[in-house]
Amino acid sequence: MKNSILFVSICVLTVVCSLVAPWWVIAPISFTVAYLGKMKSSAGFGVPFLSVLITWLIAIYLNDNGVVAELMGKLLLLPNWSTPFLSACLGGLVAGCFGLSGALFSYRKKTWVNG
Repeated sequence: MKNSILFVSICVLTVVCSLVAPWWVIAPISFTVAYLGKMKSSAGFGVPFLSVLITWLIAIYLNDNGVVAELMGKLLLLPNWSTPFLSACLGGLVAGCFGLSGALFSYRKKTWVNG
């Protein structure tokens, strides 16, 4: 339940912040949500990765109309259908790495000092 709430919050924050900020705003969003949500390390990577991947795929297919996909396909010598997925995977990878670092940063190992 907690991970699904964090998933939706990353999706919403990504959409809202992407309207006024550059693409890399997903990094501090993922780090902050994973840190404040005290995610485990596997969820710290997986939840931000999937939320940004799905959000970007939907945004690319709704807003692009095939223009950017065609230009990116020519530039990277790839088929037009694969470039939106490649872009979404790269965004998801950035979000996943920062989410993992936020989750690991919030992890506090119990020792005899801190209880």
